[in-house]
Amino acid sequence: MQGRARRARFLYHVSLTAGGVVVKRLSLSAKIALIVCAAAAVTACGSKPTVGVLIPTTGAAASYGESMKHGIDLAIKQALADGSLSSSVRWVWGDSGSDPAKAVTELSRLAKQGAHIIIAGTTSDEAKAYLPSLEKLNILALSPSASAPDLTKSSKNFFRLFASDELEGRRAGRFLREEQDADTVLIYAEDTEQARGIEPPFRQVFEQAMEGKVVGRVSLNDPSWQQQSADLLAANNPDAVYIVGYAEPSLRALRHLRERSFPGTICLTSAFYSGETIKRESALLEGVFFPQPAFDMKDERDLVQNFVSSYQSAYGHPPDIYAAHAFDAARIVIHVIKSSPSFDTIELRKSLNYSIKEFPGVTGTIQFDERGEVKHNPIMFTIRNGEVLNFERFVKDQKKLIRGRIRDLLLRGE
Repeated sequence: MQGRARRARFLYHVSLTAGGVVVKRLSLSAKIALIVCAAAAVTACGSKPTVGVLIPTTGAAASYGESMKHGIDLAIKQALADGSLSSSVRWVWGDSGSDPAKAVTELSRLAKQGAHIIIAGTTSDEAKAYLPSLEKLNILALSPSASAPDLTKSSKNFFRLFASDELEGRRAGRFLREEQDADTVLIYAEDTEQARGIEPPFRQVFEQAMEGKVVGRVSLNDPSWQQQSADLLAANNPDAVYIVGYAEPSLRALRHLRERSFPGTICLTSAFYSGETIKRESALLEGVFFPQPAFDMKDERDLVQNFVSSYQSAYGHPPDIYAAHAFDAARIVIHVIKSSPSFDTIELRKSLNYSIKEFPGVTGTIQFDERGEVKHNPIMFTIRNGEVLNFERFVKDQKKLIRGRIRDLLLRGE
């Protein structure tokens, strides 16, 4: 009896070899290793589906990250309330620090925590930095706002909701040349992936297709950019300026122009626009124009109006374009989790490619092409009295107002 008990304390390993079945008695260390492996396997099989979120909550792009966090939090809250998201789904968060190198490190950390799909890539520079890691880590990235044209050409595991910079640059070129009658323009640009993606298509439309003239280019990264700008403004007196940069550099250039009482049209890019920026610098931004993908807070669709009112109620101010795109990104991830047969990277990618068909988003109808792109043509917006307005609608409203005033004058016989 005691002998059988002693023998029962041993584990036996059965393996197949070319010569048949071999039975080996395991040592204590081997038994421990086997138990640990078994426990790990059980844990992996029973682990919660995990979604990563990697946004800048510190650093230069933190204002974008704050808007995105609000949008994602709201989407999660609504999905939990309506039952479209299970409470078993785990969300893990990381801060890129507005630093591409840190974004790569944080992406790896989130993947190690079990995330197979990550909402990541607030800026194009961050997205470009982490692209090589996606296949290595076997994860998917869905970017709410990275817009450099080449990003979707580099990885089958990268998807994005924001329109390519090519589309934005072309729209700005047409707007300044055709709708604002600008013959000459001075460009201010940062040394970023976003600027490198926007400027060439802008020039292609403004200069080559529509025969306008770019009188100069001021690099906002150059320590002497203000003097260069003053010299170019004095020498050329351009009809318009085009500022290609993120929020703070764009505001510095705009402040420089206001101090010199620049009288022409000022066009920025969608990258400058965050709700915090508009609120803080409404006077400085009065009258500027910018193209952006068509998120319009005055869109009458119930989906948009419910989002705007819920966001306003939760955070005390209206959503900006980054909150809207992050909200849609989270909703797409939630939809993909629900429609995928398993929380496996391959199955999740299939769902992104094939189950997202004319998905109703607050930023428009969403459907990915074969490269993970969406086709949202930018439209022009303007800032008036601290409010972001669809410029086409603004013009129609102004014309209607003028017609009303003329009618009143005629009725009074004046």
